[in-house]
Amino acid sequence: MILIYCALGIIAGTICGLLPGLHSNNVAIIFLATPLFGTEATVFMLCLCTTQAFVEFVPSTYLGAPNPNTFESILPAQRMMLEGNALEAITYAVLGGIVAVLLGTILTPFFFLFIEQNSEQIKLITPIILFFALILFIAREKGTRLKILAFFIIAASTTQSLLFKDQVFPLICGYFGTAGLIYSLKEKKAMIKQKENFQIDPKKIIDSLKGLIGGAIVAVMPGIGSNTAAGIINVFSKTKDEKGYLTMLGSISLSNFFFSFSTLIALQKARNGTMLALKDKIFYTQETLFLGTTIMLISAGIGAIITIFMAKKFNKIIEKINITKITIASIAFMIFLVCIFNGVIGFTTLIFSTSLGLFVLSNKLNRSTCMSSLIVPTILFYVFILT
Repeated sequence: MILIYCALGIIAGTICGLLPGLHSNNVAIIFLATPLFGTEATVFMLCLCTTQAFVEFVPSTYLGAPNPNTFESILPAQRMMLEGNALEAITYAVLGGIVAVLLGTILTPFFFLFIEQNSEQIKLITPIILFFALILFIAREKGTRLKILAFFIIAASTTQSLLFKDQVFPLICGYFGTAGLIYSLKEKKAMIKQKENFQIDPKKIIDSLKGLIGGAIVAVMPGIGSNTAAGIINVFSKTKDEKGYLTMLGSISLSNFFFSFSTLIALQKARNGTMLALKDKIFYTQETLFLGTTIMLISAGIGAIITIFMAKKFNKIIEKINITKITIASIAFMIFLVCIFNGVIGFTTLIFSTSLGLFVLSNKLNRSTCMSSLIVPTILFYVFILT
């Protein structure tokens, strides 16, 4: 019976991963309406989320379509795609995820004990870490003018997130999706033939170790997403190139689920929508932790194979399509998704966030500064200004 739910979870995760904009939190809402409970719920949901964490790099690379897990990957992945290296970009993200899963399996018992004993201390240092990240967003810009503009971006993106509350998806689509795609339309490009032969640099495994730290941050600090963690780590320890950055992001995405599940079992507290959906449907025992860890390990291996297979299929399809048409279609599709998921308010949010994203690109600022829209509200939450 476990194998059946594992297979169903992997199939559902593949479908969800290929649908741009369908975040695991949206899937979690649907999951809450199902009668699944106990072992079945654990197996199905963890297989779904683990598989989706791999597969969602495919649409974000080829279509530039973001979601809260992959929006930081769009810029480096699409740069590699325009050089004919889309499959290589996805392979590095998968590499990071596989390393994270293997090491996460080993580290899960130690992580479990750590958070069980230090939950209050973690809560105290979270806003301090985030505040320093904001300072570094400004400090890394070169020249007084760009530093002032970076401060403006922090203020503007924060204002947008507070004004358009609970509109994370339209904000992300604007900053990291539609803005970049619209900006790219001014450059006429022909689709480059995608390569399928390349050598993996084993040194990039070091970047997956950074990702483990990011995954731990996401798992224990509510309100911090995978990409926020990636931005923070990259400010403190700059990743040298696109391949290393994608390896780190893949590692964060997968280790996040490993460590989030440990956090749920240890503290009976959910740190994201997926674990919140599982919270009232599982048994809090050591056996559940062991089962969940084993299931994620198995589904990660299968999810990695599916991801590479789908990327190769996309390689053949994408070469036959004009890149301008792909860009316009991606913009239209993201607008459609925003309207479906968030309605008129979401569409309004998208207009404002896209405008700010275009301003950032035009002035050659770091787009990750727009993550302030997530970071500042989280700081305010921790210091009890927001509830």
